[in-house]
Amino acid sequence: MNIVRLIAKDLRLQAYFFLPLVALELAGYVGYTLQMPSHVPGVAFGLLHGIALIGDFLICYRTMIAEEKNRALMFIKTLPVSTAEIVIAKFAVNLLLVGLNTGVLLALWTGGQAQGWIDQSPQVTTSLVVSGLTYHCLNNAFFLTLSLVFSSERAVWAPFPALFVLMSAILNFDRIKAALNLGQFVGLLQRNNFLFLAFLWTIILAFAVTCHQALQRKRVFA
Repeated sequence: MNIVRLIAKDLRLQAYFFLPLVALELAGYVGYTLQMPSHVPGVAFGLLHGIALIGDFLICYRTMIAEEKNRALMFIKTLPVSTAEIVIAKFAVNLLLVGLNTGVLLALWTGGQAQGWIDQSPQVTTSLVVSGLTYHCLNNAFFLTLSLVFSSERAVWAPFPALFVLMSAILNFDRIKAALNLGQFVGLLQRNNFLFLAFLWTIILAFAVTCHQALQRKRVFA
């Protein structure tokens, strides 16, 4: 029951933020697509997801920094609410908002194709939707973990070095795979999309567990 109440609280707080965010994302997307050559395949869809990934960050930042500024999290910590309930509620509301954000953009992409406004690939399929939502939830879970373990104002700088590390890992992926002897495991994930998505959700769960363990060691939210 506490989890439901915490989720409802966050949804009420973000109700007037979410729709303007989606409108801003769409305006930015339309503005960029009008400037891009239409013959380049895949660019428009990649841009759509790139804008949505920025939206993931803003959703996380908004759901955390508002409560840090007015000390609401510190107050919640004094209530008969467990750390697990706080963490579960925060992850649940963030993943819900991220899912809605991504879903709205994908629905508009599909509607644009149906109306003939967008003649570019890809076609939105169930597999593509599930994969897209998983990537966006993973992205938001990373930001949320940083904000819960540290603070939003400090964690806002972390994505930049993290992005550098991620890009370096991608560029050197074959070397890392060979050094850690992960060839068979990576090959298995590449052959089985369901297993790969399950692996990503395991990482999301690991982020939540990390938050729970770290916050249990904190006396108050700082």
